[in-house]
Amino acid sequence: MSKADYTRTIYFLCEDKNADYPHVNTLQQALSIELPKIQPEDLMQANPKHRHKILLIDYQAHKVLQQQVRNLPITDKNFEVIIFNLNKRLTTDELLYFGNLKGLFYTHTSVEDIVRGLEEIINGQNWLPRKVASQLLHYYRHVLNSNTAPVIVDLTSRELQILRCLQNNSSNIQIADSLFISEFTVKSHLYQIFKKLSVKNRVQAIAWANQNLAS
Repeated sequence: MSKADYTRTIYFLCEDKNADYPHVNTLQQALSIELPKIQPEDLMQANPKHRHKILLIDYQAHKVLQQQVRNLPITDKNFEVIIFNLNKRLTTDELLYFGNLKGLFYTHTSVEDIVRGLEEIINGQNWLPRKVASQLLHYYRHVLNSNTAPVIVDLTSRELQILRCLQNNSSNIQIADSLFISEFTVKSHLYQIFKKLSVKNRVQAIAWANQNLAS
């Protein structure tokens, strides 16, 4: 595939744009295109140029990236996410954490196979292992079968506020501070939200909100 065929750009999300990342350099050479580096704080800017990016993330570094900037919006549906260097099978909740997941590559995946997948993702396709695709399909079928369409779920205005805070990865204490309520009240609202959405935890609630609530 020639460079001219590429219609979108993949950005490598990293801790330090000035550092050297040999694996990413290898992928750039094999793709014959640049994979620009971007730091977490760049994604926090309210700037249209930072929306709708394809983010390439080293799984071994994702926790450090999240710690670098609190509320890192990886789950934002405006970002498509590609995970590489994955050394284990993820649970469904872990998969949902990465939001609009477009590609997933394990540590044992060859450079050639990664490049083939990246080419497809750049041109609008998904590149997920069959088991991962099955996990996500099973989850979303469950969501649909649970009658959780937005017009059916009766969320109060306060519950919607808290759900929005969850989308920003706010902690219970942060939600309480921002809404001027107690942490106990936040927990009470979360219980009701989870019950109404037929979800088990924050990650699933965020996934529901990303899919069903307008930006």
